[in-house]
Amino acid sequence: MKPILDEMNMMVDSLFEIEVESYIDLLTERLSSQPRDIIGLAAGRMGYSLRAFIMRLNHLGFNASMIGDTNVPRVRQNSILFINSSSGETPSILLFAEQAKKEQGEIFLTTCNKDSSIGKHANSIIQIPTIESVQLMKSPYEQFSMLLYDYIIFRLVETLGLDEEKVSSNHSILE
Repeated sequence: MKPILDEMNMMVDSLFEIEVESYIDLLTERLSSQPRDIIGLAAGRMGYSLRAFIMRLNHLGFNASMIGDTNVPRVRQNSILFINSSSGETPSILLFAEQAKKEQGEIFLTTCNKDSSIGKHANSIIQIPTIESVQLMKSPYEQFSMLLYDYIIFRLVETLGLDEEKVSSNHSILE
């Protein structure tokens, strides 16, 4: 496991903290100003890490759903869309991003390529550092985005002054 943890540490060290801070600041401002629908857009394993983030946003008390869920609301001007795409070029996600932008949804993107096609539609971007990896395919980016989203949740709880006991009471008891 040490080589994987070393890669995660290398990526943390290469992350532009200013991007993370501005992303969190803008998100905090948007979430504290008025109720908004939150929609997650991602595919494959990047989608799984985003789905975990969307679940945590629900635990925090936000109306959040993932593309493909039966309860996904229509994108409106006040909607927040989280997109997780390592390439920033996933065709199906690009199509959704274009449609969301037409409806004036606000896009928060996590990607390895901020100059990507999806990046051109984003309001806020965190660029995931790219590395030479010992792992299969895009595993480091999928793992790193999961950790990054957990960090964003940690910061939202802290910044919005959320009661951790109340947040925990929103967790499913069906386990």
